[in-house]
Amino acid sequence: MTNDDITDLNVKRMMDLLRVLSPFPRMINSPGLDKTFEIIKQVMPDSIIHEYPSGMECEDWVVPCSWSAKDGVMMDETGNTIASIEENHLFVVPYSESVEGWFTKEEIERHLYTRSDRPNAFSLEHRNAYDYQLVDWGITLPYNRWINLSQKKYYIKIVVDCKPGSMKVAEYFLEGRRPETICICAHIDELCNDNLSGCVVAVELARYLERLQNLQYSYQLLLVPEMFGTLFYVYSNLEKIKKTVGMLNLEALGTGFEWCLKKAHKQNTRIEKVLRSAMEREGISFKEVGFFEGYGNDERVYAWPSIGIPGVSLQRYPFEEYHTSDDTPSIINSQFLFEAFEIGKIFIQILEKDYVPQYTKKLQPWLTRNGLYFDCQKTPEDFQKFNNIVLFGVNGRLTIMELAKAAGLDFFHVYDYIEKFVQKGLVKKLDVEWS
Repeated sequence: MTNDDITDLNVKRMMDLLRVLSPFPRMINSPGLDKTFEIIKQVMPDSIIHEYPSGMECEDWVVPCSWSAKDGVMMDETGNTIASIEENHLFVVPYSESVEGWFTKEEIERHLYTRSDRPNAFSLEHRNAYDYQLVDWGITLPYNRWINLSQKKYYIKIVVDCKPGSMKVAEYFLEGRRPETICICAHIDELCNDNLSGCVVAVELARYLERLQNLQYSYQLLLVPEMFGTLFYVYSNLEKIKKTVGMLNLEALGTGFEWCLKKAHKQNTRIEKVLRSAMEREGISFKEVGFFEGYGNDERVYAWPSIGIPGVSLQRYPFEEYHTSDDTPSIINSQFLFEAFEIGKIFIQILEKDYVPQYTKKLQPWLTRNGLYFDCQKTPEDFQKFNNIVLFGVNGRLTIMELAKAAGLDFFHVYDYIEKFVQKGLVKKLDVEWS
């Protein structure tokens, strides 16, 4: 199989899975999310589906009921349908209450969510799901449709089912020789680019990890209902969380203005340096944004001061269709998904290959005798970068990645060079200490 064939297979699997899962209405705890996790289990048979029953409490947090809209319609006085869940499931606000009756436009406006910047789209409005104090019915309408309605009464019927069920989290774990664990996380609820795009890339990275031999670190893939799923997973797995040294969050990867590296809350962390090196190696243009910028998701749970696990995020930000019915598979650029997958692969490769080199002898080696010398006359730039900056930086504390950064060199070029010293017994490998 050629590299092009492998690329095509990666892209096809990611796009196929995204298209299969996209139609399901997926919010926190819902039949649509239950069906989604059934498919994830088929795709990843060795994954564990954790279940947290509705009503379960973890400190302040409570798992909500399993919610779904059974009926939702808005009609005018002549019986013409203005909107319904048959047109789009976002018409009924997630975790809305049931309601039936005739309402004036003014009364409806108090329960309405609409966006003038996306005038022909329904909105994803999930404040009913996240605001504990908000218990009400709600609908969304395209802005152009709303402003063209006359000041008449309209019939609205919403029938919801809110019953006991289990919120689910998918976990896939690969054990390495070291207990330190890298978490790769994406939230599986809501819409398509937000954030099935992150999920399908994460699943493809799990396939890639399966093929690697003798993993140095342990890797954990988490597919979660945003925030709720992460909170309950963390609280229920505190011993495993203690071994987690960093988290990579994958968010909105299939479309958007530009690639962004969202930095960790704690400054100068190793997980952030590795992601930066991977993105630089991929050769793409990207912007760095602060922890409280861009899209904020489950890295916030891990970074909370009492947990303190540094999390970075790879995302394309912003994208115009965010939290609207326009966020469908049609806006996904498969090339962006593949770029995200490639960045993830390099991220893993750097993690796995990086180490702290330390000289085994007191004196510097005779480089020409060992075939390790760059001639200062013939290749002055390589002489300066490799024989000066890199070799004089090998002090038993700096990693390969840090040496490469100091010299302005590609990680893998420095890795290959230092490996020659290892093979000749001139350098030994020390494990990286995490920060």
